[in-house]
Amino acid sequence: MTEHSDDVAGLHRQTIRVLQSGVVPAGLAMTAGFSACALLGLEITGSETKGALAAVCLSTGGSLAGLPLGLVMARRGRRVGLSVAYAIGSLGALLGLTAAVFSVYPLLIAGMLMIGCGQAGNLAARYAGADLATDANRARSISLVMWATTVGSVLGPTLGLGMSSMIGSGNGAARFAPAYVLAAVLFLVASASIHLRLRPDPLQVAVGNEHGGVQAPSFAALKGVIAHPMARLAVIGMMLSQGVMVGTMTVAPLHMRDGGQANTVIGLMISLHIVGMYALSPLIGRITDRIGGPLVVGVGAIISAVGAEIASHTDAGHATGHIVGLLLIGVGWCCAVVAGAALLTSAFAPEDRVASQATSDVMMTAMGALAGISAGLAVEERSFHDLAHWAMFVSIGLAVIVAIAVVQASRVRETEITTV
Repeated sequence: MTEHSDDVAGLHRQTIRVLQSGVVPAGLAMTAGFSACALLGLEITGSETKGALAAVCLSTGGSLAGLPLGLVMARRGRRVGLSVAYAIGSLGALLGLTAAVFSVYPLLIAGMLMIGCGQAGNLAARYAGADLATDANRARSISLVMWATTVGSVLGPTLGLGMSSMIGSGNGAARFAPAYVLAAVLFLVASASIHLRLRPDPLQVAVGNEHGGVQAPSFAALKGVIAHPMARLAVIGMMLSQGVMVGTMTVAPLHMRDGGQANTVIGLMISLHIVGMYALSPLIGRITDRIGGPLVVGVGAIISAVGAEIASHTDAGHATGHIVGLLLIGVGWCCAVVAGAALLTSAFAPEDRVASQATSDVMMTAMGALAGISAGLAVEERSFHDLAHWAMFVSIGLAVIVAIAVVQASRVRETEITTV
């Protein structure tokens, strides 16, 4: 028994390393493409709304890819699912490159939808890190995969927008082309790394069946998530945090550009926002394993509220408030996603996890897409300051939901103890 446990622990460590080798280039690819898309859309069309819509397509593509990706993983395992997701992301980056060179807006939309599939792959990778984890290290395992995203994701916006600044504005939309060349190559590297090295498949090992036995995403999986109190809280936390993060992040670069800030400064803001999203994830994972997911989700909501309020009081021409505010929103998002993923995973048996995880990711990314679209319209009709205020209220609402859930769970435990 001990020898078997040691073998599984060793395979778990190997799985984490292989997943990290995939999410690093994929994270760089995704953020390089995302950082350029709103500005590229604005350059092609002259419309801030269409620029924001291009950015929203990342979340929309991730949402659309969630269930098919979950179905592939249920049937073929994590290795095939992740490698296919990254390969589709590479094809999307090539469409983005074509859009930049020839100034074709519909190609940018299609490309960002496909890059969104790569984003769905990175979201699913965090769950793959927990397939062979124990209850004692589940959140930390998820966080280690997310943490590896930091390196690539931080460099992505800086490289993508930095290269556009070096080329110069006189080249029009074509100056954004290098960001998509970079994204296409790195998504391909991520796909190859996972396809060649993620063996044996961690999901198939966890389920103990090389030829099936994993529940596919379905309406029954959604009902199962809704029926389980902690799974329900996890999904609500991830959805609302994603909405706040995507809503503010979609329009912040355009708001800063209106204030006359350089692309390099905007790229720095995006990079530090992503540092907040991923760099502290191992610490947050350890804390989650110690004190529990609900409290960490609640703390993350409060941090996001503070960040949104700071951003709301910052003028378009001042960088510091935007950088600090978006950094804090990133940290709050990290708390919700690490703790929420751990809560959701622990709520179901291994053979049922893919279905619940895919369902959760669809709902999470759909909320992000809705928030991104709404953010563009809100800024056009009102202002970025109002949008950030509303994001603060959403975060406070999440903190209240967590408090209610914790109290209810405590009462249930007290009732069970009294009954016994």
